[in-house]
Amino acid sequence: MSKKTKDSGIAGLLLLFGWLVFLLLVLVFYFYFMDKVDFNELFGKETTAETTEGPVSDNPEQYETKYSYQTNANLDINSLMIEYYAALAVCDKNKLVTLVTDPSVYDDMTPYEQKSQIITHYSNINCYTVPGNTEDSTVLYVTCNINIAGVTSAPMNISHFYIVKTAEGYKINNGPLDEATTAYINEVSASADVQELYKNVKTNIDECLLADPTFAEFYNTIYTTE
Repeated sequence: MSKKTKDSGIAGLLLLFGWLVFLLLVLVFYFYFMDKVDFNELFGKETTAETTEGPVSDNPEQYETKYSYQTNANLDINSLMIEYYAALAVCDKNKLVTLVTDPSVYDDMTPYEQKSQIITHYSNINCYTVPGNTEDSTVLYVTCNINIAGVTSAPMNISHFYIVKTAEGYKINNGPLDEATTAYINEVSASADVQELYKNVKTNIDECLLADPTFAEFYNTIYTTE
């Protein structure tokens, strides 16, 4: 076997390992250790505010720190996410590039192809929206059930997105965000009602771990690998 072939094989294994670690973070670290880890640290940011009834920012009139999301209130955003997850499951590059603000992330589909071999389907998609810090933006939390290859149950998953309304319709902003927007999203995420969404998903994950040996084995395999 040539060195080039070995290097390619190693690179492929590293990419697959990276997605396995990603899934571990999404399914386990977010939820299983929720009580031990500050939520904002999961975004790689320092905590900027606590959940309170009143404003805590230097500019209280900019936005409040008490949020109430709406459930499946914007059918266009729901359609966007249904299309996104359907395309993600089958690695439909042509569709994915139309749903985001930075299509270059799909120039190399290898990581997404490897991920689709692990997560094969997304169902029961629910969208929880909070107005963004600009008129054309929305902070979005999505819960869904995921089918994992070789796993009987379909545990819940939760992800957050920043949605913007463009001339072509709503899109996922997958590019870098400015400091003010990041701080705003962190405050929304730290609110009691959004935290409750994460806790509900954690409860579902815990139930699947107890009831489904195939999921427990999958979880333990990833955790051991890490």
